[in-house]
Amino acid sequence: MINHDQKNNFNLLRFFFATLVIVAHAAELKTGDRSQELLTNVFGTISAGELAVDSFFVLSGYLIFKSWSNKPILVTFLTSRILRIYPGFIISCIFCVFVIGPIYSTAGYLKSINWAEFLLSLLKLRLAGTPATFQGTPYAVLNGSLWSIPYEFKCYLLVLATGIMGIYSRRFVWPAVFLGCTTVHVLNRLSISDIPFDLYFRCGMAFTAGGCFYIYKDAIKWTKVYACICLIFLLLILPVAPLAEPAVVTLWGYLIIYYAHNGKRLLGFNRLPDLSYGIYLYAWPINKIILWHFPTINLYLSMLIVFLLTVPFAAASWYVIEKPSIEIKKIIQNNNVFFNRKTKKKNISVSE
Repeated sequence: MINHDQKNNFNLLRFFFATLVIVAHAAELKTGDRSQELLTNVFGTISAGELAVDSFFVLSGYLIFKSWSNKPILVTFLTSRILRIYPGFIISCIFCVFVIGPIYSTAGYLKSINWAEFLLSLLKLRLAGTPATFQGTPYAVLNGSLWSIPYEFKCYLLVLATGIMGIYSRRFVWPAVFLGCTTVHVLNRLSISDIPFDLYFRCGMAFTAGGCFYIYKDAIKWTKVYACICLIFLLLILPVAPLAEPAVVTLWGYLIIYYAHNGKRLLGFNRLPDLSYGIYLYAWPINKIILWHFPTINLYLSMLIVFLLTVPFAAASWYVIEKPSIEIKKIIQNNNVFFNRKTKKKNISVSE
């Protein structure tokens, strides 16, 4: 059974997966060779970065479905999502473009920016229109971690669209979407088909897996025994390339959601700020800067330094940008008639 109180481990899990992205990128950004990465070495199919991103999408699916189910109001939902994602993203991009870019690029950097493309890309939750930076190094871009953010926001819009159309609550819809995304993903991995936009299907698979866990939370048995069984099957399936990520979003997804509600709480962690988004936004450029100045640095030392330098940026992002944006959302909601409609279900507070 899931424990539905507010003392959960979602904040801890997001922090862990954001940190795991730092670990995953350390070797690949240094040499451009993914084979040195830990999970790739062990299983040969999936990296720690892919595990982290898939986990983020599963948790996001679970919490976003919960958010819409508790308060299915268009303005509420859309405002909450925009104010949670856009402010931190835009400030991060501005920092990368105007502070990091001019220092770690060739002369004439600012003159080479396509300003129309850059501004339009911010609206699309992308970073484009800027010249190459960190030239001569693997992945010579300002911030390669940002790729997943527009896909996540589009998943939010999918939930919103089904809610507007009145089909969100039809339970067969989401298993069907999950199975469709999973089928296309597996066929692409098997090279049986070459359906474009595979990232949409991969992200949709993970997000709707989390959503299905929420929708069927009361029908699923959440026990330590099932968690152990999931872990065993996960380890057996991970070496099978086409099935690795479907196993992650289902078997691993069960494990992390079970732990989120029933795992041992790390004392006091929920009282800490949610640094996961800030870590995700700033770890890549900080990693690139460290490797630019110290290209032969020890791999594990670089992980530690990147983590220690990223946390203050993440904290600043939370206290200066993200938390005030959430407060603005609350002010708007409290003063807007659209937000004051009562819903039948009690909204349990989690960081969304």
